[in-house]
Amino acid sequence: MALAQHISIQNTEKVNHHFLWKISQTGTALLKRLLWHTKGYATVFGIMLLTFASLSFLYLYWSGKKLTQVFQHHTVVEQK
Repeated sequence: MALAQHISIQNTEKVNHHFLWKISQTGTALLKRLLWHTKGYATVFGIMLLTFASLSFLYLYWSGKKLTQVFQHHTVVEQK
């Protein structure tokens, strides 16, 4: 019991602020690089999406126009 009263725990660990600062800088640089690449890919993806949407619209327009021409030829009554 007397032995347990004389034990003192000292926190001798020191925080290495330089190491923490380097980790912070590395994480920030990595995040900036990731965002820069993401921005470039987002622009390319947006242009591709716009292109496919435009082509889809043109295809539907062309198909509808052809369909109406077919139905107009079948419904026209020829007069003699």
